[in-house]
Parts: sequence; C-alpha cells; structure tokens
Amino acid sequence: MSTGSELVDAAQELAAAIKDAAVQPGDAMRLLSILAVNVPPDPATSSAIGSAMALVQHATGDMFRRAAVVALARASAAYQPTSVEDAAAVRDAVCALLDAEITIAGDQGQDATFNALREVRSAVSLDLATRGAGLASIITVTSVQPVPAPVLAQRLYRTPGRADELVGQANPIHPAFMPTSFKARSS
Repeated sequence: MSTGSELVDAAQELAAAIKDAAVQPGDAMRLLSILAVNVPPDPATSSAIGSAMALVQHATGDMFRRAAVVALARASAAYQPTSVEDAAAVRDAVCALLDAEITIAGDQGQDATFNALREVRSAVSLDLATRGAGLASIITVTSVQPVPAPVLAQRLYRTPGRADELVGQANPIHPAFMPTSFKARSS
C-alpha cells in the first residue's frame, strides 16, 4: 500500500469481508461490534516519534472503527428481527455504536464524517423501527405444570403447527415438557 486511500479501501474491504463471512446477519453484527469499539493503545514512549506513532494509531483506529460501523449498519439492514423488542434492541445497539463514533468525529472537527454518520444512524433507526413495527411483541408464557409444546401452541396461536417455534424459544429438555415460564412471541 502506497497511499492513504489504499489503506482506507483495505479497511473498508476488511469490514465488508467480516460482514460477508458471517453466515447470519446477527453473527456479522456481533463480530463488527467488537471491531467498532476498538481503540488502539497509546505508545509507551513520549518522544516526538511516540507522539507521531500515537497520531497514526488513533487515525488508523478511527478508520477501522468507522469502516466497522458502516458495515454494521449494512448488516443490520439484512437482519430479520423476530419481534418488536428484538428490532428495538438491535436498533439501540447499532445506534449506540454509531453515536459513539459520531461523537468522536464531532470532537475531532470532522464535519463531513459527522454528518455522514448521522445520516447512516438516521437510516438505521428508521429502517429497524419500520420493520419492527409490524412484528409481534414478546410475552411471558406461564403454566402451572410442564405442558407439551403442541398444547401450548394451540393455546397461544390456535394451531399446534407452531410448536417447533415455541421449542426454539424456550429450549426445553424435551418438547413434551415445556418450562413453566418462558418468553414467546405474542402472535
């Protein structure tokens, strides 16, 4: 790499490769969230060279974090939330990481980056709020004693065909013995 733009391209390609390598968008978001909070340590020396090293390290850290939050926003667009609460949780997590980077860009006087990241944040927030609005909410299902999954599915959804969905949400020891309390979609 001989130019700064090649380094920026490489950082963006790395973040995109992490996003694309993940099987599920949720996995991509988890991996990119780790990169999005990375702050390189300060060099151990306080000499002029150490100051230059710190400047380069912080600029490189900014570049990789910003590439990560942009890839994270793209991954959130591919993510399919399962409930209103899931969509809100993903929105809050992604927007919190974007907010942190927006604050850093603003503190550094990087107005173009600040404005671009605010637009990304706005798009992510609107997208997840819109997609989450049409989903069912999460409720707590309780029963006095363990009940088979098809029976609970019939009670909740009026069809035993959704028993597998309940098993996936409750993770029981056996589908014939569902927990007496667990979280499930309301409809």
